[in-house]
Amino acid sequence: MVLLGDAIEYVKVPRKIFEPISDMVKAGLYKDEQEALKRLVHDQAEQKIDYYGKKIAEMEQKYGMDFSAFENRIQSRAGEGDFEEWDDFILWESYVTASRYWEQFL
Repeated sequence: MVLLGDAIEYVKVPRKIFEPISDMVKAGLYKDEQEALKRLVHDQAEQKIDYYGKKIAEMEQKYGMDFSAFENRIQSRAGEGDFEEWDDFILWESYVTASRYWEQFL
């Protein structure tokens, strides 16, 4: 069961997936399954944000600027063909987008 606003929505979860969560509750790691799921998603989000943060930092170090400045640089060079920078731009943008996505779960 999932509570969305005022509505309750039921979600089928196979026993083999749900059992480990239930076992964690029985072991006293979480007060109930809902808390366990929330914490597991939160922990996963933290790991993803850390991963993408490191990737973003690598790009910032490589180019000596943040993503916004790099995006402006790429846009100002429209028509010029530096394929490595363009590839890095696409990759860097995906890191920023993914990091922002995972931030909503914190």
